[in-house]
Amino acid sequence: MPARAAKRYLSRCADPAAQVVLDALHETVPVEVGYLEEVLTYKKSFDDVGEDTVLTVKIGPKRVAFWGSLQEFGTRFQPGQHWMARAWESCKDRVLDVFATEALGILADLENRD
Repeated sequence: MPARAAKRYLSRCADPAAQVVLDALHETVPVEVGYLEEVLTYKKSFDDVGEDTVLTVKIGPKRVAFWGSLQEFGTRFQPGQHWMARAWESCKDRVLDVFATEALGILADLENRD
């Protein structure tokens, strides 16, 4: 399979899996900050690591809502709430299941294409 096609298929698997994490983040976002819930997003990138190509999915608030990271990790004056870590812990098994299901579906489509 050409590298470009493989990246496209991996990217298609990552979209629904990232949505599972975003849904979990919406559940744990600090209540007193309404704007933060609106700027949660994800970004996919492919990086070459040696001979391998690695898909990286970054999920969290956009830079305009930098205080979301401050609430996650805390500051000198405020303890961290760890809302993103709690969201990840609650959904990480489901994320893997969704990714695997999407990958198997794409493989089945490719096999049926021949």
